[in-house]
Amino acid sequence: MPKVTGSVDAALSRAGGATQLLSHAQSYPLKIAKTFPFPDDLLGVYVMDASPGIMAGDTYELQWRFAEGTRAYITNQSYTKVHPSRTAPDEAWRPSAQVQRLTLEAGSYVEYMPEPLMLYAEAAFDAETSVRMEPGSALFLSEIVCPGRLHRGESFQYERYASRMRVHYGGELVFSGRMRVEPRGAAPVSVSRWDGHTHLGSLYLFSDRLAADHAEELRLLLEEKFSGVPGLYFGSSLTYKHGLAVQVLGRRVYEMQEVLDCAWGFLRRAVFGLEPLRVPK
Repeated sequence: MPKVTGSVDAALSRAGGATQLLSHAQSYPLKIAKTFPFPDDLLGVYVMDASPGIMAGDTYELQWRFAEGTRAYITNQSYTKVHPSRTAPDEAWRPSAQVQRLTLEAGSYVEYMPEPLMLYAEAAFDAETSVRMEPGSALFLSEIVCPGRLHRGESFQYERYASRMRVHYGGELVFSGRMRVEPRGAAPVSVSRWDGHTHLGSLYLFSDRLAADHAEELRLLLEEKFSGVPGLYFGSSLTYKHGLAVQVLGRRVYEMQEVLDCAWGFLRRAVFGLEPLRVPK
């Protein structure tokens, strides 16, 4: 694992009837820019990257602890840009990485919704997300992965994208997902399961309030609204326990975001009785 070059270590607690950023430590180029009161008693937290992005050999490490009863929305200010892991063909690869650890105590509610991840040409990137949740807590988590700077002709010119996510709920492993894409041999668009799509998006909800009816109603809603949109391929299903996953393949971020936002808004209302949230950026 490359050395840690940017970090955020934050603890949120409940005090004075509201969620507060109790303590945090950070190291350049990452920093918590500011916190804001959001609707639904949420504390909005924005993470800022003061550098051009994740450079060769960098590791970003983000650790979040949410105390009992806290309510938070976590995001960043712009795309996470992963730069080349080498600058010349004869140079050794220096992969970069991002490690995220989230701990949710009982009754906490978190929406962890970062901006898309952009993989530049020659990027080699490893992403690891580890989540530990106590009973009664709830977590929304989303991501969109872009294959490069398409306006510059980059598409699947990165070296490697490897992702791993594990979620423990009440001490039990309820979700484990891995992906490894190495497009040097053949870009995924040439493989039948990608079918010409270039971007991958996901939305997860982990909560012990989820029921099978929620998954079926969401499936019908997404089919009704988006089944006729060219270039989109999507699906949703319950995970092993206490979880629901929505995944989208597409060619345009804004179209995929509409699908994920629709799912997010539906689940907010159906599971928690909350209206869709509009987030200022």
